[in-house]
Order: sequence, then structure tokens, then C-alpha cells
Amino acid sequence: MSRVLAIVPARGGSKGVPGKNVRTLAGRTLLDYAALAARDSGVIDRIVLSTDSDEIADAGRGAGMEVPFMRPAALAQDDTPMLPVIQHAIDSLAAEGWTSDVIVLLQ
Repeated sequence: MSRVLAIVPARGGSKGVPGKNVRTLAGRTLLDYAALAARDSGVIDRIVLSTDSDEIADAGRGAGMEVPFMRPAALAQDDTPMLPVIQHAIDSLAAEGWTSDVIVLLQ
């Protein structure tokens, strides 16, 4: 059986919609919706939030996500490509001895 990892990237400092990850829409945050989708899929083994923000990390934990590491500021810029963010998450989890066969990106 495959191990499936869901990565939810949510950096602080959004310019378009400030605080968008922790603001509510119909009573839930975007993080709540992402965690709910992952859980409801029935195939995700771990839901990991990649963020550089303590506020977003707290909200992610409240939504039921794991926050086993914080994303470095260098990977949380407006122009940061997604691939290094994903690689950082994979490497951080591998350092604790956890690997996956499938990665799902929930943006």
C-alpha cells in the first residue's frame, strides 16, 4: 500500500489578500477547507502544512494539520517556485525517518 502525503503550502505575507489563509469564508479558513478535503479523500496518510508564519501554523494545527517544521524565509518569497518548497517538505520529513510514495499538493 502506498503512503500518501498531502502538502499544504501557506506562506505569510500575502499581498493580494492579506491574511487569506486564516480569514474565514463561510465560517471556515482556507486551511480548514484544505484539511477537510484531504481527510474526506480517504487516501491521505499525513497532512503537512508548510509555512513560515506562526499564526498560520497555529491555524493549521487547529484545522488538524501537522506542522513538523517551519519553512525558511528564503522559501517564502513572492517569487519562490513551488518545487523547492515541496523538496524542503520532503527532505524535512525524510530527516525524521518518514517517506511517502505519493505526494499531493493542496493549494
